Amino acid sequence: ALWLAARASRVAGAYAEAAEWATRYLDRLGASPGEAGEVALFRARVLREGGLAGAVEALFHVSPFADEATLAEAEELAAVTASTMTVPELRDLAMEAPDHPRILPPFLAELGVRRLRVGDAAEARGLALRALELSPGPALEEVLRELVEGRVPGEVGVLGTLGTLLPEGGSPSMREVAQGIREGVELALIMDEARGLRPARLHAEDDEGSGGGAVLGIGALERDGAFGVVGPLTDAMVAAAASARAGALPIISPMARMIPEGLRGVMSLTAVDPGAARALAELARRQGVRSAVILHARTAEMEQEVAWFRADFTALGGEILRTISYAPGTTNFPSEMAQIVRTAPDGLVLFIPPEHIDQIGPQIAYHGVDDLERLRIFGNDAWSSAGVLEGVNSRHTEGVFTVTAQDPRVEYGPGWSEFVAGYEEHFRRTLRSAVPALGYDAARLLLLAAREGGGTAEGTARALEGIRDFPGATGLLSVIDGRVRRVYIPVRIENRRTVPLPR
Repeated sequence: ALWLAARASRVAGAYAEAAEWATRYLDRLGASPGEAGEVALFRARVLREGGLAGAVEALFHVSPFADEATLAEAEELAAVTASTMTVPELRDLAMEAPDHPRILPPFLAELGVRRLRVGDAAEARGLALRALELSPGPALEEVLRELVEGRVPGEVGVLGTLGTLLPEGGSPSMREVAQGIREGVELALIMDEARGLRPARLHAEDDEGSGGGAVLGIGALERDGAFGVVGPLTDAMVAAAASARAGALPIISPMARMIPEGLRGVMSLTAVDPGAARALAELARRQGVRSAVILHARTAEMEQEVAWFRADFTALGGEILRTISYAPGTTNFPSEMAQIVRTAPDGLVLFIPPEHIDQIGPQIAYHGVDDLERLRIFGNDAWSSAGVLEGVNSRHTEGVFTVTAQDPRVEYGPGWSEFVAGYEEHFRRTLRSAVPALGYDAARLLLLAAREGGGTAEGTARALEGIRDFPGATGLLSVIDGRVRRVYIPVRIENRRTVPLPR
């Protein structure tokens, strides 16, 4: 009667009652292992069908001595249940669950597949070997042996291969950055799969911080049919990797500042951006600046920004009276400041790296530049960076007009909150650096383009050019003329904060 009531309640959709009847049946009758296994499996099914807590735990109550048909069904249900769980949930279960020979292996296999897809072949192999020791069913055993050999089972419907080319064997400082980027890429893959999107697998190559390593890594990724690459990190490594491509394999560096000209599909999330120079030129003209002097560091990066600013400022009706450069490493600027005072412009525009600001800021006050009548001081987006706002004496940044890609009203980009929540849930630790967000955004841009482009390198490169206003963790991102571009907001620095100005 109890068994009949349990099955009738399930048909009626009363899953909690069905589970309760089944529990009472198991508790009150000394059923045989076969019969108890069937009822325990029934209870696990109704708990899962009803979305009730305890479904996974109930599976482990199916007796290992039940008949083969019941165990095969239980193993199949465990596999289906495992596919709906997150990686942290699977990790917890792998550590805490009993070594049931037919129930635990599907969960270990699912975790192994997830780890292999994000490039962690060592952990995947260890999980598969552990599962094989438990004597799973023959169908699952075949899957586990593929994992041991480094193959993702049943890859039909997989989007393709996403590559990383990072200095994972380089210097300690570079290894730390590479690890952060790799974590962001892994999270992008995990979160896309959790959204129900076609999964991609990860192929990680180590450039070892050398041009030769970058060339070898690109070759390996092209042979594997990768649709895109996150990395390398430095300007030189990007140039080496890009030049070594045999085809159109897209490369998005998370951190390079200068990208080689004329190479299709090669870009960086943090490269100098013509949008920043244009926004600064527009801000200067709106503030009534008609004539300006430019002071800049003599580097390729700053010279590129100056060229963009000059073109935009003059196109808007402004006049550049003088352009003054200085060599990196200069600590005293009397001649440069004297030239600015003699020229007496409406605006002084500073294109300098963030690490130079605490040297040049005091010089402006010491030499009386800021005493010039009508003078307004403008700085490139380095002035709005967190390191400058927090680390440079506020007397030297107060009142400077600049631009920022980070909306002061929100933290980082529109996708930041979702990224942080996903990171802390997946890795089970507090996010302490924004570096993983760069890997996350680079991977998500490539994944989006790969889905639009059919999972091929050529299709991905073509689809990248159509991305507009992508809500990244690090900002609102578009790809225009082969560059990742951001939306820049005009601001004025007040008391170590950026205050938005009318556009």
